Amino acid sequence: MILLSVITICFNNPGDLADTCASVDQQSEKPGEHLIIDGSTDENIVQWLMNNAQPSYRRWIHEPDSGISDAFNKGILNSKGDIIHLLNSGDRYATGTAIETVMAFFREDSSLQWTHSQYIQYRGEMDVVSGLPFESEKLWKGMRTVAHPTMFIRREVYSRNGFYDKEYKIAMDFDMLVRMRQEKFRFIPSSLVYFAPGGASNTQFEKGLAEVKRSYKRHIGSSMLLAGWQLRQRLLHAFMQTNLGKSWFRRKNQRNKR
Repeated sequence: MILLSVITICFNNPGDLADTCASVDQQSEKPGEHLIIDGSTDENIVQWLMNNAQPSYRRWIHEPDSGISDAFNKGILNSKGDIIHLLNSGDRYATGTAIETVMAFFREDSSLQWTHSQYIQYRGEMDVVSGLPFESEKLWKGMRTVAHPTMFIRREVYSRNGFYDKEYKIAMDFDMLVRMRQEKFRFIPSSLVYFAPGGASNTQFEKGLAEVKRSYKRHIGSSMLLAGWQLRQRLLHAFMQTNLGKSWFRRKNQRNKR
């Protein structure tokens, strides 16, 4: 048996956590465990967990942490699974068979180290499907084609490449992806996760770009491609704040749905 640990980190957001838990509980194949890492400054999440019936596979740790990377690491170190899925509070599975779909790939191929998939994200006042196969030679584009909530990772990958670097407050997922870029993966061309809007990478755009650049330079080296790509991202980000940009984005994605 291959055991899956779903790890959900949360902070003062019981409503988002309830949505994520419901998504896990509705899966056709349940995880081996669902571990909640609650770094909240209040007791609202703990009270919700204790006052509502929880499945036997759900447990939680309620204590302060020093940020997202620290919470991720705490979850991994306290989990029991062979496969780790970091599904943050607010994120949820897009289908009732997401876990079943992913675990089938790991059971069929014992050499497979991680998977990622397409995902749905609410952007520009509409749901947009994103995600393309990971290309290690194009990491200068950042996390453009890979969304962290879609990544299912074998525990051994962390043993070989290390845990999440607490130096990074936003781009810790990119930094991990850079370090594990040579690991064998499989892309699943269907939307398995709904990625909740409003994450740190969206709300702290410039800081995220700076952390991506620092990680890339540390592990791969300097890159003119990265510099050019980040300039493009800044210009596009500014354009998307305008009414014209928002209108263009809606038309573009409506055409893609046809």
